Amino acid sequence: MILMITSVKNELVKKYVKLMQSKKERDTLGLFVVEGEHLVQEAIRENLLVEVLISDKKYHAYEEYPHHYVSREVIEKICETVTPQGIIGLCRKPNSDKFNKYERLLLIDNIQDPGNMGTIIRTCDAFNYDGIIINTETVDVYNPKVVRSTQGALFRVNIIRKPLDEAINELKSLGVKVFGTSLNGKNLSSIKQEAQMAFILGNEAKGVNPKYLNMTDGNILIEMSGKAESLNVAVAAGIIMYNFRK
Repeated sequence: MILMITSVKNELVKKYVKLMQSKKERDTLGLFVVEGEHLVQEAIRENLLVEVLISDKKYHAYEEYPHHYVSREVIEKICETVTPQGIIGLCRKPNSDKFNKYERLLLIDNIQDPGNMGTIIRTCDAFNYDGIIINTETVDVYNPKVVRSTQGALFRVNIIRKPLDEAINELKSLGVKVFGTSLNGKNLSSIKQEAQMAFILGNEAKGVNPKYLNMTDGNILIEMSGKAESLNVAVAAGIIMYNFRK
């Protein structure tokens, strides 16, 4: 007989709900939740899956992993999506404090929108960047909306959280050329490729903190031929990453 959790007040269910809603809980436990089979598969590939919750018999193949059966009501209580799939996964956060290479990196200054952050991570993966450094004010990369928008790239991109002034000084000491993004920067097309480069992307409303812009080796302006005053930060990130892809 299969035992099924049906109460949304069950302690395990409460744990999952807290992990979905609270950065503090995710930080304390070193865990986060993914929704749907695709992200569960990505977690398995990276050996980060702890367990799965299953509410649909078509996912019974995942019984080989630690698992619990739950009702549809429980899945809907935990998930943020309107029509959740019948499987979610509990995952360990990757544990890393350094990069394998320093050829191409991003530095993130106080980006707040989960969709922007997720898109940047996904694009970073697409262009094979070595990793991302985010400061403490930036949205949590394990926020469920960020996790979903990365489409699994979160499991492959090395992400480190630390103060950006500290990161900039470290990178420059390693010979990495650090560039900010600014309306007062030099045209993107005039910036030559370097062996090791890092790019700072700033807050949606305020851009990159002037303190960091004053620490760089140079600042970049993306030339535009239309009338828009600025670009969405995720779009700007994509243009820069494509232009300076490895």
